[in-house]
Amino acid sequence: MLLFSLSAHAGGFQSGPQSARTLGLGGASVAYVRDLAILYYNPAGLAQLDSLTHISVGHLANVRRTSFLGTDSRRLVDQKFQPLPGGYFYATKALTDKVAVGLSINTPYGYDTRWPGDWEGRSIVQQARLNTVFVQPTAALRLSENFSVGAGAVYALGRMSQQYALGEYDDRDVSAQYSGSGSGFGFNVGMYGKTGENLSFGVSYRSPVTLKVKNGTAAYNNVPAIDARKYPARTSLRTDLKLPGALSVGMADNITKKLLLTFDFTLTGWSRFDSLTFDTGDAPRLATRTVGGRYEDAMAFRVGSEYAYSDKLTFRAGVSYDETPIRDEYISPNLPDGNKPGVSAGLSIRLGEDMTADLAYQFEYVAERTSRVVQARVGVNNVGGTYQTQVHTAALGLSYSF
Repeated sequence: MLLFSLSAHAGGFQSGPQSARTLGLGGASVAYVRDLAILYYNPAGLAQLDSLTHISVGHLANVRRTSFLGTDSRRLVDQKFQPLPGGYFYATKALTDKVAVGLSINTPYGYDTRWPGDWEGRSIVQQARLNTVFVQPTAALRLSENFSVGAGAVYALGRMSQQYALGEYDDRDVSAQYSGSGSGFGFNVGMYGKTGENLSFGVSYRSPVTLKVKNGTAAYNNVPAIDARKYPARTSLRTDLKLPGALSVGMADNITKKLLLTFDFTLTGWSRFDSLTFDTGDAPRLATRTVGGRYEDAMAFRVGSEYAYSDKLTFRAGVSYDETPIRDEYISPNLPDGNKPGVSAGLSIRLGEDMTADLAYQFEYVAERTSRVVQARVGVNNVGGTYQTQVHTAALGLSYSF
């Protein structure tokens, strides 16, 4: 529970599958009730668990490697190597045969971008970071043997920071640094059903959440004394970070007694994010600054498989395709996202009657993106060049029942 941070992959700045088992399945888990991450993906599945108390905790590690080749400079630079830790915690308890409750804590959104301090886009971004933690108490009701509904209340916390060089100075150490934290509320609802012994389906909706940063700080570093009035050493900062909602549908089919197939489709409402505007009203030269621009709603497709090799060993594999919400003309070095096909693999090892260890790995290749600077496009912060990204994610988890 103490390992929460962020990862930076999947469409936009989602942090990807929220457990080791779902990572092994490529994220296809809306109708998958063999993992406590169902609390996050479809709260109705909580009512389908047995009467035991279940706890699941895990650690995620993510490495995102992005390179940039400047159109005019022909200079190749790489983002700084920065493994990103993350984690999750789930707990469930059946109160009666029909009612169950649970708690999930995870990090569904985040990014960490670190470019060299002297790269050609330094006046746009040198470093940018977002951490989020979602806390979701959940309840589910089994309406019949084959159908259940569930809902959870979401309390979200987030912390952001961004640093960029002030482009009017030759000294790259003359920079602005924004930081702040905020919180917001949302909800998560879903339904789960079975049409027989082998086929199940699920539908879930996670609402948008707005993190309101009210007491942030904007600091201007190493500014020449002659310009101190234009750039005060420290001033207030406010912004609203609008995180998207998501509608997901999924199916799970027991092809044989040992083989299970899962499929998910998700539509994420990235269009509400659009851009991030920082209000630094006390700084006369920079009353506002806008980062990014015009996100669009995006789709994702995920297929997973699970094979029970024995009572002690289970294998998983998955494929996924995440559509980017960012159009070519709005690519930003803050997060140079692209369409991402991915493959994953995982396994579970039963350590005893009550404990299971889960391991998984996922590789995603981000389609090459070329950014072009259009002088007439006011408010779009980018630099001309080509981005290429690969993402590696590994996870380790433990599940315990009593």
